[in-house]
Amino acid sequence: MGSPGDYFYGWNLLYKTIEKDINKKDDLLIALAHFVLTKHSLFRCIGLGENKTLAEEEEASGSELLPDNWNADENNYALRYIYDKLLYILLGLRTEGSIIITLLNVKTLKVSNICLSSEELVSDISGSITKMIPSASQLADRYRRELLEPVYQGQNRSTTTQTNTTSTTTDRSDPLRIGTPLRPSLGQYHPAGVEPRPFGFPEVGRGDLDPFARGGHGNLLPFPSRPDFHAGPGGSGGMQPRFDPFGPLPERNIRPYPNPDHLPPPGFGGDYFM
Repeated sequence: MGSPGDYFYGWNLLYKTIEKDINKKDDLLIALAHFVLTKHSLFRCIGLGENKTLAEEEEASGSELLPDNWNADENNYALRYIYDKLLYILLGLRTEGSIIITLLNVKTLKVSNICLSSEELVSDISGSITKMIPSASQLADRYRRELLEPVYQGQNRSTTTQTNTTSTTTDRSDPLRIGTPLRPSLGQYHPAGVEPRPFGFPEVGRGDLDPFARGGHGNLLPFPSRPDFHAGPGGSGGMQPRFDPFGPLPERNIRPYPNPDHLPPPGFGGDYFM
């Protein structure tokens, strides 16, 4: 809050319009609450009462001044305000030695209240604001924090705050991944829905561990794609461990695949038996 003179600029004009109406200390506390709402929060007073229905013509009306007969009731105050087409109701209930002031947001039904002792806060009902209410600056701050902000916070205000936000997209398919995966180079095929290997590593040896890998099975287990491998009993085939025949068997000379002994060591002599 700035200096009292700056903050209460406009109070004298308001006070001149209600000076003849003020007849008790509680009137000054309600008038100060009205000043905080209208002067510093841009509320507009649209009349008296507790009617929670906002008429269409009231949306464009409102004043910074207090309406006539605003303190006619000796024990209660009820003032209606509008801000941003929302209705607020300020209530004041006089009790023995104190006054309870309540602010209601009609749409959200949020309510705030503050209990004050007029005998302690108000020294006089005429004169300057600092003469009538010596702690006017502190009281205005309490109105803002305890009465206004609990029901008013989150609404559009005259000041705005700009926040820079950055939209980020996180790929959670691999919890151990750092950064985005490297995509295959142009011409490298990957089936739809299958993610390429990270860092561009090839699928070397995966078929030996996963017979159903997209690159096909490896050499760990024989599959029907090698019809000459009949490793099962009686040549029945099936899922059996790899078996590479040994010795000079006649059928080795007619295998459609290269002879594993086509390059024997020098001087081997072709003797397969030790």
